[in-house]
Amino acid sequence: MLLNAAEIRRTVERVKAAFPRFVDWEHINEIDESHTGFSLWGEYVPEPTEPMPRRFFITFDTHETTWSGHLTIGQHCFYWSSADVGDAHLLDTGSCATLEDAITTLKHQIADLFDAFSG
Repeated sequence: MLLNAAEIRRTVERVKAAFPRFVDWEHINEIDESHTGFSLWGEYVPEPTEPMPRRFFITFDTHETTWSGHLTIGQHCFYWSSADVGDAHLLDTGSCATLEDAITTLKHQIADLFDAFSG
């Protein structure tokens, strides 16, 4: 699914509001060998002064008529270099009917993951 300019603007604003500590937001609105339509991602670096800082990404993308959300480390959910250098999918929502459903589902998955770590 591709989005028009107004839909892109609303999507970017909504996702930025949902994940305010993520920065450097980028998007693509193409169907090609690496994208199934619109894709938006932002980055969070918890310790940016480290020599090799960990980079976490939130990505939301479209597939035909649905949305999905992803939490990854290393790169956003499309351009994978190699698991040998630390790129990995951490969480994926699966197909969601709307962007809002994908945001809500991913936030719940993130909370569940960190609850498991904090005991």
